[in-house]
Amino acid sequence: MRTAGNIVPPYALEHPTSEAATIEYAVQVLGVKDIVVCGHSHCGAVGALVRGDDLDAVPAVREWLAHATPKPKGTAEDPTVAEGVQNHVLTQLLRLRSYPCVAGKLERGELNLHAWYYEVHTGTVLAHRPQTDTFAVL
Repeated sequence: MRTAGNIVPPYALEHPTSEAATIEYAVQVLGVKDIVVCGHSHCGAVGALVRGDDLDAVPAVREWLAHATPKPKGTAEDPTVAEGVQNHVLTQLLRLRSYPCVAGKLERGELNLHAWYYEVHTGTVLAHRPQTDTFAVL
């Protein structure tokens, strides 16, 4: 599944989203064992959040990006927004952990979550290493 800005919306059964339904189906029905949240350099969505861009001209985008809270930490001057994207990807993994189907599978050791960062300009993929809390070449 691909979403703008790699956003995983909050889980809310009373207001189901297509993203929540897709995740639930993948995990519960298809038996997906690994979920990767992969952000990329030069991400327009995360860049807009890091810079605090005015998104009034694109209200649907603005409202979608509101799901990205908290605001990703990063340097607004960095055109790759690497730090912001990497922080954002980790936040989305935390959001995934709040989905009941994901939490249950994680608890039973039946699912793995991965955070990746793709450098568009080099083709390099970095994976988050929880032991050191760093991103390293995959």
